[in-house]
Amino acid sequence: MADSMIQDFIGAYGDPVACTPNIDALAAGGVAFRRAWCNSPLCTPSRASMMTGRFVSDIGALDNANMFSSEIPTIPHVFKARGYRATLVGKMHFIGHDQTHGFDHHLANHEDYSRGYNPNDFSLAYEWDQPSGKNPTGSDWMGPSYVKQPKWDHYTHHYDADNAIHAAALEHLADLDTGTPFFTCVSYHHPHNPFWISEPDKARFKHARLPIPDIPADMPHRYGVMERWLNDFHFQTELFDQIRDPANLRWLYETYYGMVYDLDRHVGELLSRLRSRGLDENTIIIFSADHGEMLAHRGMIQKRCFYERSTRVPLIFHAPDRFASGLMLDDDASLVDLLPTLADLMDVAPPEGLPGQSLLPTLENRTGSENGTEKPGRVIFAEYHGEGVHAPCFMAVRGPHKFIYVHGHEEKLYDLQTDPDELNDLTTSDNPAHRAIAADLKTAILTQFDPDQIATEALASQKNRRYIYNAHKRNDRT
Repeated sequence: MADSMIQDFIGAYGDPVACTPNIDALAAGGVAFRRAWCNSPLCTPSRASMMTGRFVSDIGALDNANMFSSEIPTIPHVFKARGYRATLVGKMHFIGHDQTHGFDHHLANHEDYSRGYNPNDFSLAYEWDQPSGKNPTGSDWMGPSYVKQPKWDHYTHHYDADNAIHAAALEHLADLDTGTPFFTCVSYHHPHNPFWISEPDKARFKHARLPIPDIPADMPHRYGVMERWLNDFHFQTELFDQIRDPANLRWLYETYYGMVYDLDRHVGELLSRLRSRGLDENTIIIFSADHGEMLAHRGMIQKRCFYERSTRVPLIFHAPDRFASGLMLDDDASLVDLLPTLADLMDVAPPEGLPGQSLLPTLENRTGSENGTEKPGRVIFAEYHGEGVHAPCFMAVRGPHKFIYVHGHEEKLYDLQTDPDELNDLTTSDNPAHRAIAADLKTAILTQFDPDQIATEALASQKNRRYIYNAHKRNDRT
């Protein structure tokens, strides 16, 4: 797993600049999904949703300081039902005292920087109704980390953390008992901000023609309500001109590409270790990420929004002699599909009531409508109710159309086929077909989710955690 990995910045997905030979090799020998989305564009909610196969509003994991119940089955439980040893290496943003959620071991857990671990310190429990929308934990990892300044020239936190995670992963693979089936999740920080990579890795892209965005000066006037909320939370508003400065964008993109290259190198070394143990022939490998990264596209930063840069993720399956090779598919998929897919692979009945579906029929290249992965008119959902916004927010994608619904505030409709940059909101169109599509997708959202109930539960959780946070802060002062 990567963190904040833009799908488009991988060679296998068509990027001519990216240096990702190992990830590309996985795709060349397997099946890659072009239309794959996360189900909540933020680290903790996305990972909780992926691990449980459930939407975050169903498990209460709405923001970066929300835990989910240990009673909810997870992906490692699927493998343990078949006698597998399940190991997590690196970050997963599990909040609270349960740092395993079904894994037998969690290695290099200390390298995860989340401050939401300790329920006594809910500093990330942002309140929707607070007067200021700014991140309550400060600005450093928000807008200022997207502006070139000397402090980032020496900020090696994620690089060092990933090296420690990688060392633990290689040691784990070296020590595996090859007679026992295993499920190992190796989860890295790169290419998450703040942005730093070694000069040789960054220099590789110094003269490359990078997809640096052209951000109009009037872009702030085009933002909708959700964008304005998030830009305020990210400390983007006051830094807009510095972020869009051409020299700054060049630094940002060269560094991000270098971080992706470093991640790919780690992937290659993991694959090499599997080969050295004779495990490459019978190990299924999945590569994905928790969400994307706006990286100044539309002048925006971070994630949390529903634009493609933020929500679309790489999703690659590789299994010698089992799955097809070299397929880049346009079938719809999302991270809640992982648990039912893995349960299908293990021939284990998945937990009841999961919203996702198994991708195994597509991976095994079965034909015939009765076996195909795609359900007619399937809708992919994402939701975001975490820090930075002030109301429940939803996304629904069906075919080329994406509908964004901010409860009580805003609706938007985009045609991803004709408008891949999502600049033309079709809800302002007089076309009856557009109105009908928007109405259908809004109905789909309101059938799947209850925004009023989500708002009630989110606000109650925020107030309770803030009460606990303030109580402990007062106690610390005494």
